Amino acid sequence: MSTGRHRVRAERRYALQALYQFDSGLAGDLSAVREALDSAAEIEEFGESPDTASAQARLAARDPDAAALRAQQIEDGLGLASLVWEYRSDADAAVKPYTAEWPAHRQPVLDRNALRLGWYGFTHGGDPIAVAIDETVELVKTYSTEKSGAFVNAVLDRVAKAGTADGTGAR
Repeated sequence: MSTGRHRVRAERRYALQALYQFDSGLAGDLSAVREALDSAAEIEEFGESPDTASAQARLAARDPDAAALRAQQIEDGLGLASLVWEYRSDADAAVKPYTAEWPAHRQPVLDRNALRLGWYGFTHGGDPIAVAIDETVELVKTYSTEKSGAFVNAVLDRVAKAGTADGTGAR
C-alpha cells in the first residue's frame, strides 16, 4: 500500500521514539522519555558532541522559535505515544494473524511499536490508511533494519484491508 517517499510528521517520529522508550521500561517515567527525545532531537539537529562547552554553545545559539516548535512537537509525540501505548494490546491482536512467524515478543522493539503506531493511526487517529502506512514505513526504513520497511508495510496493509472488509473501523 505504500506509495513512495512521504514526509513524516515530527509528531509521529517522536511518538515512535517514545514508544521505543516505553517498551524498554520507561512507560511510567514521562520526564525521562521527554529528556531522551529532546537529546535525540538536539543530536539530530546539531550532531553528537559530548563536550559540555559545545552543549552550552548549542543552547546559547538555539533559535527560541525553533526550540519552542520542537518542544511542542515532542509533547505532541508523547501524547500520541501515550494513546498508542494504551491500545497496544488491541494493535498486537490486530497484527497477530499476519505475523505468525514473528509474534510480537519476537519482533524487534522498533518494528513492534511501528506496527502499533501505524495501526493506531488508521483505526483511532483519524489518518487515511495510506498516510498512516507510508509515514510508518518511512520511519522504519530510517530507524530499523533493511527488511523492516517491507515487513511493516505488508502487515499494516493486510490489517487495513481486513479492517475495511469486516467493518472493524479501519478508515
